[in-house]
Amino acid sequence: MPATYLTRISLALILAGCALSAQALQSDYSKPIDVVSEQQMADLKANRIVFEGNVEATQGTMKIKADKVEVERASDGKLKSIVAYGNPVTFEQTLDNGKPIHTNSRTLSYLPQQNLVVLSGRATIWQGESRMTGERIEYNIQTQRMRAENQRTQGGRVSSTFVPAELTQE
Repeated sequence: MPATYLTRISLALILAGCALSAQALQSDYSKPIDVVSEQQMADLKANRIVFEGNVEATQGTMKIKADKVEVERASDGKLKSIVAYGNPVTFEQTLDNGKPIHTNSRTLSYLPQQNLVVLSGRATIWQGESRMTGERIEYNIQTQRMRAENQRTQGGRVSSTFVPAELTQE
């Protein structure tokens, strides 16, 4: 399989998999995917691609910024994992309601076989003034459930702020 094809498929999965809402702007998925990094390496035998150095991936309104992104496929050709590392890794996307959603963490993992997006390391997800913060935030794409947990590194507690006016606005 040509490296450019593998790269394009992998990036589509990075961006599509990281959308943390069922109301993600649907037109984003038909837009071209652009990736800029200082290095891009593909190991076709190992089904692995690594983007390193100031990685910026965009597709429509979706944007990921990271220091490093690793994409791995299983031997059957299905996506195994996408892991972005950074100080921090940022993700943003405009939802169908026109409001942007943002995330910030040290690691962002997409595990499609488990239907999970995991933010870890000082993880925050926010929209407007409403936010959730914890050491680890998991989002199940299939069930649309989110779970935040913390360890002693951030005082052992998670934090959430909900602005009532933002919850009722469409």
